[in-house]
Amino acid sequence: MISKEDLLSLKVLDRLHYLTNMDNVYDRALSEIGNENKYQNRYDFIYHIAFVVIFMVVFLNILLALTVTPHECKIPEKPQNISEIDWRIRNIPRYENSKGNNMILSFISACLEYTYDKTWYETTVTSENNWVCDKEMNGVSVLMYTKLAEVVGSIFFGWFSDVYGRRYTYIITTTMLLVGRFISLMGGNSYIIFFIGCLIASFPSTTALQTVSIICLEMSSVNRGSAIVRLRLVASSFGIFLTPLFMWWARDWKLFLIVTTAPLIPFVIMSWKVIESPRWLYSQGRVEESLIILKKIAKTNNKNMEANTEKLMMSLIEEAEEKPQVFGVFSLFSSRRLALNTILQAVIWMAASLSYTYLVMSSGERTDSNPFLDFALQALAEIPSIYLAAWLSDRIGRRYTGITSISVLAVMWTTVIIRENSTGGLIREWWVGSAINIIARLSTIITVFVLNLLTMEFYPTCLRQSGMAFGNVIAGIVSAAIPFVMYLGRRYDPRIPGFILAATSLFGFVAAFILPETLNAKLPETLEEAKCFGSKDISSIFIKFCSTATYSILSYRYQF
Repeated sequence: MISKEDLLSLKVLDRLHYLTNMDNVYDRALSEIGNENKYQNRYDFIYHIAFVVIFMVVFLNILLALTVTPHECKIPEKPQNISEIDWRIRNIPRYENSKGNNMILSFISACLEYTYDKTWYETTVTSENNWVCDKEMNGVSVLMYTKLAEVVGSIFFGWFSDVYGRRYTYIITTTMLLVGRFISLMGGNSYIIFFIGCLIASFPSTTALQTVSIICLEMSSVNRGSAIVRLRLVASSFGIFLTPLFMWWARDWKLFLIVTTAPLIPFVIMSWKVIESPRWLYSQGRVEESLIILKKIAKTNNKNMEANTEKLMMSLIEEAEEKPQVFGVFSLFSSRRLALNTILQAVIWMAASLSYTYLVMSSGERTDSNPFLDFALQALAEIPSIYLAAWLSDRIGRRYTGITSISVLAVMWTTVIIRENSTGGLIREWWVGSAINIIARLSTIITVFVLNLLTMEFYPTCLRQSGMAFGNVIAGIVSAAIPFVMYLGRRYDPRIPGFILAATSLFGFVAAFILPETLNAKLPETLEEAKCFGSKDISSIFIKFCSTATYSILSYRYQF
């Protein structure tokens, strides 16, 4: 039994470590057992590389399976006494687009039979079930409601992870994705069954990916935050790169779903072997369980925890169990500064998500070449920008990296407006448009990297998953508006998307300027610390200056 004198001395020692940037006894224990060693490296290989790549392929495969391939009505054999054009006009429904051009197929009346272009796809869900013309809303509604399911799932699992743990969140979300894809595969000929499968698979969203990153962050040195985000995003981009190549090889949507979904089965079977975050256990007062996992990490790393550190952790069991920390999404707005940080991040999420979704959807819509190769190469191009984002974040800081990337994004969208307003000249060259899209996409990826890093660093353990989930919710909601934005550009004015995206990028620039810096800063470990994090940052001084100046001007004008 530890004496009161020893406990007092240990607490004094812990306080000294706290003042010298060893945030608490947990961080001291983590440093002693190794926070950048063999165990963390092995975890990265299994979950940040293999799992992330496979998960992203499974998560995205349904999008390619729902591709609407070029199609037209199957017409009877042409008589000899009529021209080909007249015969097609007589047998194929038509409508006029916004430019007055006749286009084959009507979205109002359906044909009895269809023929599909099989240049790239042998079968898709839409071609196999004839979800075109009067049934086109079947595919659209699947995509729309699955996006809504992602938003709801992000909210739920963000709360669930912070309350019930990262491990159970990983197990449930990974299993739901596998079960959902299996249901869609088996019920591909039934809209209802296929729809239910897609909802089940989409409900977890990308929570599993964020969960494995958070577990790794919470058992690693704070200096690894940038490396963890970089590794996950690179693996995600590589998964996106592989997905269209699998479809290019399979050509049939059922074979494609089987081949791409099967590799997830071992991760579901072995999901119970995933460790719980020792930091989350510690924050919940489950110190004994946290110690068990820390000792497991220490054994793999060939290190030992000091006896005094273990005694101090054990001495905190009673105190921790009396005051368990359980928070939810609403805690993100529990103070003025914390709410401001959350709202500012939400604004940047809006700018980044709108830009990225528009770039992906518009590039796929306009491609005149191999759609699989175009999709894959664009994803592959994201990887250099991730490394650049990691390098900049560790050199000039997260905040200035975000400011720079969003500034470039705003310039690109402004250039799009100028380009659409021009009728000729260099700016109308095809390669200029391609360059704008590439630069905009790279800038967007850098912004997304910074957002992921800031979200993990802004919030303490008890709120980290909720913070990530809130970002997912904002991204999911605004992404659903992109089809309408593209419709406005096609129907009314091609400059409209540029105006909207440039405006949101400017708002994102202001938000990034106001956010506090986290590089080399003492990051919050409790809700109380998070409530005031950044209150002494230069951005806060700027806000106070602007508020004071505005008040002074109004007061001056009122006096006169």
